[in-house]
Amino acid sequence: MKALTLLFALALVSVTASAQTSDALPFVRTGHSAAREAMAGAGTVSGACDAWASFDNAALSAFGDNTLDAAVSYSSWAPSSGNLFAGGLTYRLGSKIGITAGAYYGLGKEYDVYSNEGIKKGTFTPTQMQFNLGMGYKLLPWLSLGANVHAATETLAEGASYKAFSGDLFLMGHMDSFKFAAGVVSLGTPVKSSTGTSYNLPSSVKLAGGYEDSFGGISCAVYTDLDYFFLASGFSASVGAELGWDEIASLRAGYHFASKNTPLPNYFSAGLGGRLLGFSLDAAVLLGGQLSGTVLVTLGYGF
Repeated sequence: MKALTLLFALALVSVTASAQTSDALPFVRTGHSAAREAMAGAGTVSGACDAWASFDNAALSAFGDNTLDAAVSYSSWAPSSGNLFAGGLTYRLGSKIGITAGAYYGLGKEYDVYSNEGIKKGTFTPTQMQFNLGMGYKLLPWLSLGANVHAATETLAEGASYKAFSGDLFLMGHMDSFKFAAGVVSLGTPVKSSTGTSYNLPSSVKLAGGYEDSFGGISCAVYTDLDYFFLASGFSASVGAELGWDEIASLRAGYHFASKNTPLPNYFSAGLGGRLLGFSLDAAVLLGGQLSGTVLVTLGYGF
């Protein structure tokens, strides 16, 4: 608990001390779970995203029926069509504690590099990396607290690398068919450019909720996520739904609305999922606007 208190204090200092000019490293808010992105990013409280708890809601790691949830994903986000790889892991210690970790590596679109004389020198591929570690603790049978820490870096050109450290804090409740969560996401250190200008991470206050139920082998769930990006004065809202059959197959869809100064624009989403013998395979596609044609595939395992 002392570690959670220290993280919260550091996060407040970071937010208070830094001046907002523009968001940096927006990829830290990019989703990697195909199940969740098929619902347009809604599902912060969804058990289908247990393996990915280290990317925002660590409180989710304290719930769940499995001892271990692990997943890997591949995605190609429009319009750059880069190749993005990620992995997540959640392990539960007893009935109260969940440990979660994750990593992400992204390759951007390759571009040509020229000398001052206009002669082509070669090519360069931008890269992005992120590493996460978090913990969830069940305060009550229906309430948990969780915190993550992240280290992220982005290299846009030779000699132009940027890095930042950040954290998330969440409270999550699970009562019968209802789930809810509230927290802060991506609170961290400012990023400085080569000119000394400071830029902040896309930090937000998040509220999330969900309703899950089943009827004779048919399951249904509805989720919503709301974010207010307080440093950028923007907000976004995601609504998604999932229809499942006998815990084997799932159909998902969603819509993401965003104002200006947020990491992602408006888009629709759809996807499918299947589960068998502890393994899961999920796919999602984003439709509309700049992100149209984005695809995600996730392979998971739990026991």
